[in-house]
Amino acid sequence: MEDGGPTWTRFAHRHLADVLPEEGGAQMLLRGLPEIQPMFSEHAVQSLDWYHPVAAELPTVLSLSSAAVDRRVKLAEERAAAERRCRAALAGRPRLLESFGRLLEVSQRYAVIREEQAHEFTLAWPVLRACATRLGQHLAGLRVIQQADDVFFCTRAQVTSALACRTRRQIAGIGERHEIWQRQRQRAAPLTLGHPAPLIGDVIDRTVQQARHGAETTEGAMIGHPASTGRATGPVRIVHGLEDFAAFTDGEVLVAKTTAPAWTPLFARAAAVVTDSGSLAAHASLVAREYGIPAVVGTGDATHRLLAGQIITVDGTAGTVMLHAAA
Repeated sequence: MEDGGPTWTRFAHRHLADVLPEEGGAQMLLRGLPEIQPMFSEHAVQSLDWYHPVAAELPTVLSLSSAAVDRRVKLAEERAAAERRCRAALAGRPRLLESFGRLLEVSQRYAVIREEQAHEFTLAWPVLRACATRLGQHLAGLRVIQQADDVFFCTRAQVTSALACRTRRQIAGIGERHEIWQRQRQRAAPLTLGHPAPLIGDVIDRTVQQARHGAETTEGAMIGHPASTGRATGPVRIVHGLEDFAAFTDGEVLVAKTTAPAWTPLFARAAAVVTDSGSLAAHASLVAREYGIPAVVGTGDATHRLLAGQIITVDGTAGTVMLHAAA
């Protein structure tokens, strides 16, 4: 269920529109949750591909600032105050109050499950990556590969054979696989695979439209999913990976194909976030809401259409990205 599910979104719009602010709306009750701690754990990953370093190997420039921590504390206070207002507004309508409590509990729970899964699933990544790297170092020492990182482009059978074989022949196909990997990772990934069942329809599209809730899309704007409400304007900073982290500065708009837990500290500096892929439950969506910055995800090709330094306005309520003409 995206953003707590369409039922929660409809309930908030129908019964709490006069209580919740227009800016933030139902999302306000999904921010600053105590169960979510978007901190920089050592095993946080950039990608599920072991080739990429984990958080412990990243530069210290990514440490979280006290301002970012203060911002999350403020969001938590705003969420608690909004929840009290909602309960007070429904106090005379016990059935609706009961529905509110039930839907809010489910919505807040679903808001954190995705990050919990990523946290637990990648817990062993530092050990797995270290093991693969050690194998690479050994094979490089045997001169069957040129450098340790080449091991990530070997098949399991090739590694096993190289370790068991007494003849030290160069492992074939590494260069070709590396070139294919580099070429494919530059492509824009499809937003969806397959087609929804006719009886169910496009659940994602319905959820996106409910999240917009009538917000107008500006003609000529890039369209995506409204992942975190608000508007912000700033220069584009396209981030492909670790090599771009150090250059990221306060107030820039983070534009990426997708984001992962190791990218979390960048959100504390960003004015807004735009991604090629993702949904309302993606990492970028959740963390942007936790830091109270606008986010538009699922644009398809923002990293290809936007240019570094270009000034854009991100409307996380409408799910649009507006490009400004050069001065």
